[in-house]
Amino acid sequence: MSGAVGVTDFETLVPASVVSREDLVRWAGLEAGALDEILPAPRVSVFDADTPDWRYAAQVAAAVIERQALDTERIGWVIYCGSGVWDAPFWSPAAKVASELGLAHAHCFEVVNFCNAGATGLSIARDKVAARPGRVAMVIICDRLSRVIDRSDAQSRALFNFGDSATALLVGADRPLLTLRGDEMRTDPSWSDMYQGQLRGGRTLVRKHYERRGLKQRYIDTFVELLGLCLSGAALAIDQLRYLLINQGDRDVHESLLSTLDLPAERSVFNYELDGHLGGGDNWIALRQLMRAGRLRRGDIVAMATSAMGFSWGMSLLEVSQ
Repeated sequence: MSGAVGVTDFETLVPASVVSREDLVRWAGLEAGALDEILPAPRVSVFDADTPDWRYAAQVAAAVIERQALDTERIGWVIYCGSGVWDAPFWSPAAKVASELGLAHAHCFEVVNFCNAGATGLSIARDKVAARPGRVAMVIICDRLSRVIDRSDAQSRALFNFGDSATALLVGADRPLLTLRGDEMRTDPSWSDMYQGQLRGGRTLVRKHYERRGLKQRYIDTFVELLGLCLSGAALAIDQLRYLLINQGDRDVHESLLSTLDLPAERSVFNYELDGHLGGGDNWIALRQLMRAGRLRRGDIVAMATSAMGFSWGMSLLEVSQ
């Protein structure tokens, strides 16, 4: 065991099914071009209607287990992260995945913190594994965000870029690929009622309850503060940061954050022209792209900025260890 806890391996899945921007415009009765800023991509990836979410989650988890030739008795925790809108109410998707994969020695539970849930789950897993370094944790980030949007409601257009993805992170202390150097989370509860879900025809649909100015600046200020705390805690300076990744929900926030930190666009990943906002998987999809392109080396520091309804924000600091 190396002693350092981090992500030993991870897998991401972007579904093959898509919804086109043209269809979103038509279904909501919008004018042509109305979604060009919200969804620059010509489409958004969505889970197949006939496949339950947990199957996508099980698929990415199984891929990691197989690639690592992992003794599943070592998996002490299965942590399923997302919005809480699962395939069924009053039900545990973490336990369902464990059942499918034969993980009989794990504590299975869910973390509901929307698109910040994965970062929260990783933080919990780090602490669990640090206390019992012979065990490993499986953190699953899986959400069908496309399901909670009323595509016929033009007032919901700001959320029309919501899509679906699944990610599995294997967290352990045995030669991690990515060491978690630090993380910070923060919630401003004064925004808690801005968005709420409503039950309509057996579905949970998100509705915006009021308008309030200042959210963009709150995002930027909080991210800057959390990044500063992470870097300080790890005894690092911002010029040692190789990449800053952020959920692909709002390009304007993304660009403004980089500008505030005086970081060039080349120190981040922009996937807005390729797809929509794929939930908590966005940053891991971007990280996989960097790795496949050979743009990361051992010792590089990557910050992951996450945000969620509530509103909550997170910053995770990862060091490339292999």
